[in-house]
Amino acid sequence: MVADRQPRGQIILIGAISLAFIILGIVVVFNGVLYTETLSSGPVSQSGPDATVTDLEIERGVSCALAKGGNGKSNVSAFNDAYRNMTGESRPVAVNVSDLDVNMTPSDPRATITITYDSHESSYERNRTITASDCPTEEP
Repeated sequence: MVADRQPRGQIILIGAISLAFIILGIVVVFNGVLYTETLSSGPVSQSGPDATVTDLEIERGVSCALAKGGNGKSNVSAFNDAYRNMTGESRPVAVNVSDLDVNMTPSDPRATITITYDSHESSYERNRTITASDCPTEEP
């Protein structure tokens, strides 16, 4: 009688170990799926700035390009090229400054521009009038 119980005990032990490995495998796969889903739904470490930050960067850059004097239209165009290259290399965003109407009167240089912003999250086109007086100055 004792001999009959030994093979059944080994089969139960093998079955229990197999079941444990199956459950462990399911837990590992499920955990991996949850981890991947969490990573893919979270923000990227180098996500693009929102529209407000982009507008502020462009406003300050264009106003300082106007304050520089000289040929305002070429200064603003050079800023557009530099800004587009910088954002294209560092963020998943496409920004363009176009429709330049630059008025370089000595008393009040100003530019009317169209800002086009495209990213995965949003896309917009906005017209802005920027003056040279918007350029921040350093205080001693």
